[in-house]
Amino acid sequence: MIELGDPTCLGATARAGGVNFALFSEAASDVELCLLDSSGGETQRLRLPGQHNGVWHGFVPGLQAGQRYGYRVHGEWQPQGG
Repeated sequence: MIELGDPTCLGATARAGGVNFALFSEAASDVELCLLDSSGGETQRLRLPGQHNGVWHGFVPGLQAGQRYGYRVHGEWQPQGG
């Protein structure tokens, strides 16, 4: 389960009751948070539900500091445009 979260603090921030995630991308059409196990295998994928001024964000209740994670950022592939 993932909740809306807070866009004002970029990165992963442990808070009371869970962890907030916020990532800036003006070009993304969607962002997914991938939770990983200790060997780097993906255990869960959660779509970040919030987007405000280019910041995608979500709060995962019950998650603890030290959780391994990564992002899958979706959007148009334009390597020539940077």
